[in-house]
Amino acid sequence: MNNTDPRLARNEKVVRAFLNGWNLRNADFCMEYATEDMCYLNQPLEAIKGKANVHKMIASILAPAKRVEFELVNCFAYENKVITERVDRWDWSGSGKWEMELKVCGMFEVTVNGKIIEWREYYDNAYWTNHGGPSLVL
Repeated sequence: MNNTDPRLARNEKVVRAFLNGWNLRNADFCMEYATEDMCYLNQPLEAIKGKANVHKMIASILAPAKRVEFELVNCFAYENKVITERVDRWDWSGSGKWEMELKVCGMFEVTVNGKIIEWREYYDNAYWTNHGGPSLVL
């Protein structure tokens, strides 16, 4: 994190913390960084609106995972947006091996209060499904 603008640095820190919640497999931790009206949009699926519904989705994705690692390849902030390029790794069976390595680009919008209000993800949904990913529909 090299931002000199304190607002940009804060926004990037918020997104990094949110993503670290995935590494911890802790949906509650993730949601500490969300607004009540947060929207999660996983292209091309329908948007999931509201903190409770986003929490439910994250928890349902994390539930079958034995281990998760979100590696940030690039992360940068501009105005109220933070863009991440990641490799999301998943161990579904507990084998200790990554059974899925999903390349993801994410866009986060952060409020003036430092909470994530919108989160958009772009990746190959067929790859997700074909490599053991659970349903992404509430």
